[in-house]
Amino acid sequence: MTEKEYEREYGKTKLDHVLSHMTIAFGKILEFMAILFLPFAIVEQLCIYGVTHPDQIISLLLVLMIFLTALAVRAVKKLRKK
Repeated sequence: MTEKEYEREYGKTKLDHVLSHMTIAFGKILEFMAILFLPFAIVEQLCIYGVTHPDQIISLLLVLMIFLTALAVRAVKKLRKK
C-alpha cells in the first residue's frame, strides 16, 4: 500500500487513523450482531405470534422444518461427494 492509498484509507492525522479503525470495528460488530441475533429475533416473533395463532404457526413450522431438512440432506450429500 502506497503512502497516498494509506492516507486515503485511514486519514492524515492520528485522530483520523483511530476514528477509521473504530468505524471499521463498529461495522464488523454490527455485521456480527446481525448474523447472530437476526435468527433469534425471528424465532422470538414466531413465539409471540404463536401464542395467539397456534394453528397457523404449527403449519408454518412444519413447512419450515421440511424445507430445512431438504437443505440439510442436500448439504450432507454435497459433503460426502467431496
